[in-house]
Formats: sequence, C-alpha cells, structure tokens
Amino acid sequence: MNKGNIAKTILFFFLPLIVLAWTSSALLTVYTLHVALLFVLISIALGFVTPRQAQGEKLALFKNVVHTLMILFLVGGTGWFLSPFFFLLYLLPIYLGFLYTPAVAFGFLAALLAIFASSVGEVDLSFDVFTLLSLLLVIPLLIYLRKKYLILRQTNKDILILQEESGIADSDTIGSLLSNRVTKLGVTVRQPLSFISQAATVLLEEDLSPKEATQYIKRIKTTATETLDYIRDFEGDTSANEVLKNAVPTIETKQIKTIKKPT
Repeated sequence: MNKGNIAKTILFFFLPLIVLAWTSSALLTVYTLHVALLFVLISIALGFVTPRQAQGEKLALFKNVVHTLMILFLVGGTGWFLSPFFFLLYLLPIYLGFLYTPAVAFGFLAALLAIFASSVGEVDLSFDVFTLLSLLLVIPLLIYLRKKYLILRQTNKDILILQEESGIADSDTIGSLLSNRVTKLGVTVRQPLSFISQAATVLLEEDLSPKEATQYIKRIKTTATETLDYIRDFEGDTSANEVLKNAVPTIETKQIKTIKKPT
C-alpha cells in the first residue's frame, strides 16, 4: 500500500470518530442535522466546480470527504443504530473500496465497529450483534464485487489487469515477474525477435547459396508470423481496438538472388 492510500485510510478512519464526538456533545448535538444539511449544500455546490488538471485528485478527495461527513452527520443526527438512513453505512464502504482500495473501506468500517460495539445491548443484544456482523461482511463482499467488476471491465476491453492471479503467490523472482502480462509478453517476444535479428545478420554478412538464403527467409517469415499472431492474441485480450491489422507480407522466394557478402 502506498503512502497516499495509507493517508486516506487514516483519514476515513477518523471521520466517524469526529462525528461521534460531535453527536456526543450536549452543546453540539442539536446542530447535527443542520451540519448535515450544510454538507448537502456544499456537495451540490462542488458539483458545479471544474477543477484544473493538477487539482483534480485533491478536489475529488475533498468531495468524497464531504459526502462521507454528510452521510455520517445524517445517520448520527437521526439515531445512529436506529437511524432510517443506517443502510447508507453499508453502501459507503463499498463506494470507498471501489474508489480507492479495500483497505480504505476497512479503515472506515473499523471506526464504525468501534463506535457501535460500545452500544451493543442497548436496544437488543442479538439485533446489535447481527448488525455488527453484517457490517463485517461488507469487506469480503466488497473484495468479491471489486474483483468481478475489474474482470468485467477487462472483458469489455476497457482496462487491462496487468497482474495475473494464479491463486498461489509466486515465491521465485521469475515467476513473480512473469505474472505481469506485459513483462511476460516482452519475454515471449524477445526470443523470436533475437532469432530474426541473427538470421538477418547471416543473410547480410555471409555468402549464401540461393537455397540457403531461401531457407533463412522462410524461417524468418515463419518466426515473424508466429510472433505477430502472439501479439494479436495479446492485443485481442487486452484492447478494444485492433492495432495490428496487416498480415505478414508474402515473400516471393522465387525472386531471391544470391546475397553477396558486402565489401
């Protein structure tokens, strides 16, 4: 996890605690719904803001913080556990998990669990326990939905998942490198391209008979065709647009003449 995601995890962990502290204060709790309404207005206003490219990520994070606080103040101001808007606390971690990483969603849920664990049994013990368990189930559900969503996007050629998931962690360096699809493509293509380069060097520098030259050119053609087929397969799996459309041009071996070694 990079530093940015760690910072976001910490940020969204403390947001529910801040709202809890607000609603726990006798002086501030009466203004909870007013603050929720204020965040609604801020959220609407932010919808009309067009950020500069350099500020886009910061503005997006600010919007998400505003949306989160809006929901938390709305739920906190209407009774937390008993709030009619409690269902939003199930949707919000899923939203954060899709937007960032599951770790950010887990940080947010950890704060919610800490808040609600302190009030277990105040209404009904079994109901409160099952509510906490249902919140915990959001994480595996999020991971499953996120994985399926990414696979669907890749199937529709919208994105490319670079890291192949074999289900077993690669313990060796080579296996770890080859699990990246782009790296694997480079390794697979390098060998035939090296042969083509070497064969072309022989054709240019060696005094070959027409028969030998024809054999080399046939092997170059076959190798190039196989390499392009592999690239097309990779392209077809990962891109919505076909880039390589031209087949390997036919080589007229009948017109091959003896290639003399350059002087």
